[in-house]
Formats: sequence, structure tokens, C-alpha cells
Amino acid sequence: MTRLTTHKQSLYELRFSPMCKPAAEVANLTKLESHTTRGRVMMMWRIAENIISWNRREVELMYQSTLDSISEAFDVFHYPVSQYMLDARADIWAAGLAPAGVVEVVEASKLEPERVPTGARTLLLAGEIAQLGDDALLESMEAALQQVGVQAAPWVASTGALAYALGALDVAQAQAAQVVENIQASGAQTVIADGPETAWALTKIYPALGIDLPDGVTVKLLSTVLAENAAKGSPNLGVVFVHDSRPACLIADRMANNLAVLPGYREDEAAFGTGDVYEAPRRLLDALGVERVFSTWTRSLAKSSGADDGLWLTYPDLAAGLARQRLDYAAQLGATTVVTDSPLAASFL
Repeated sequence: MTRLTTHKQSLYELRFSPMCKPAAEVANLTKLESHTTRGRVMMMWRIAENIISWNRREVELMYQSTLDSISEAFDVFHYPVSQYMLDARADIWAAGLAPAGVVEVVEASKLEPERVPTGARTLLLAGEIAQLGDDALLESMEAALQQVGVQAAPWVASTGALAYALGALDVAQAQAAQVVENIQASGAQTVIADGPETAWALTKIYPALGIDLPDGVTVKLLSTVLAENAAKGSPNLGVVFVHDSRPACLIADRMANNLAVLPGYREDEAAFGTGDVYEAPRRLLDALGVERVFSTWTRSLAKSSGADDGLWLTYPDLAAGLARQRLDYAAQLGATTVVTDSPLAASFL
């Protein structure tokens, strides 16, 4: 039995649903029905039922997308669309059918982590920054923490989130075990995640892989730590559009409720998703006196910057198109600055 076959019933129920089309990310860029959630779900159902097989185009379609968690959030019943994507990709990887570009990205992620600092009570785990291969943003993060009186030892390491999102569970498990072993060796009691993807790895992916963090270790988002300790101020950021990454949806307390999908609904921002992954960046900006614009495609309904779930590495042209769409949307709202708590999104945008 494959992982995808465990979803036969829910795939059957969702296969004709047009509900998620407005939330489509890549499909709204390419205008291809095969890139819609409905198109992929129908394909996955047919594969689960052994009506068709994983041929080249079917495999390609599974990777020409994020994990589609936006459709999961947009659907009023919150069908686990991202889990379908994860399990389908895991089946593809296990069968040795992953596209060459995907295999190259996974292989490139197999980097030996930097030596973990020891003796520090707090680690700043730079998992998203590890993907970038550039620690310029890490220096800014360290400076921000020092400014609010928080001492954290930086550590750059692949968390396994990228491999996991691309279906390479064996690689993800090895990387997760290595991270946990190093956290244990460091003696740290608090791990600050550099972004939502890193927090997703530590709090959701590792348990799914059967790997536990060391006893007594607490995970916090960098945005949460900064919001808890921020002083009031008035930076010159102009009008700000807050961009939420797609992994943020997977660690949120709640996805969008039924009100959020109503056309033109703009009454309550919390209707679009709740949790500190969304609240902390906004609390921080509000404490600094920054003017924010409110948008429909926000929080759990935030459309991808292109930097999510490895898409920027596997299909860079599609990812670049999503980035342009996101920046155009911010400009349409009158924003002059885009703020995000994801180093990947910040760098890619």
C-alpha cells in the first residue's frame, strides 16, 4: 500500500470541487487546469485507484506547485490538501521517480552543519538561511536580538524541511536526527527559529518522522521573541504589507474560517487565521508605530512568494512568477514596503 492510497475516500470527495480555484497559486499564473487543486486531486485519486500510473507529466505536476496549503486553508472543511501533496511526493521519491531537478536540490541540501555552539542557553537555528547559502540576513537577526537584550548563539543547519517538502523522507529523517543530536550536545534550553519553515520542522515535521526534541527544549519564533521584547519606535518604513509564508499556515493555531472566503470580507483580520506565527510580526510592527495595509490574501490565505516548499529551487521560473504576483498585489494595496518573518521569502522577493 502506498501513502496516497490511504486518502482514497477524501480524494474521491474533493476531486470535483471547484471551491479552491480562487486560491490557486500556480494555476492563476499559468492558466492551466492541470495546475488547479481540482486537477491535481483528480489525478491523485486516479493514481490511488490504479486507474493511471505515475508517468512523467503526472510526476511533474506534483512538483510544479507549493504544498498547496492555501487550498487547505481556503476550503471550508479544511481537507488536508498539503498532506495529500506530501504523501504523493513521498511515494514518487520512494519509487525513484522524482524529477532530476528535484533530486539535485535534495542532494545539494545534504550539507554538514556548522559546528554547534555549546554553553549557550539559547540557539538561533538558521534553517531557512541554510537554504540561501548567504548569512547576511543572519547578521541582521543577531543584531535585532541584541538590540532587545536577547543573547542567542547562531547555528546554521539544514533542518530537513526542504527534503521533507519534496518527498525525500529518508533524507529529512537523517537531517532531523542530526539537528536534534546537535541541540542536545549544545545544552541549549531554547531554540529560536529563524522563520516559519524552521519552526514547522522542529514542531511538526520531527514528530511526524518520530523524532523528539530533547526534554525541556522550547521552540520560539524569532518574530515572537522580538515582539515580546520590542521597544516602541517609529522606523521609516512607509506603508507596510505583511507577507506570511506558506509554512506559517502549517504551524498556525487555526486556518481561515468560513467568513474569510466570502467575497470582499474585510471585517476581522483574525478570520484569516490565528496563532503567534501571524500575531507576533503584527504586534511588533504595531509597537513600532508602523502603518499596515489589510489584505484579503493574508495569514493562512497568503499566496506564495515563490520561495515556499522548495519551488524556488525546483521550478524557478514558476516561483519568479509567483513573486511578481505577490509584489504587484502589495503595490495595488498602496504598500511601499513588504515585511515578512521568513528569510527565504525576504531574500526571494
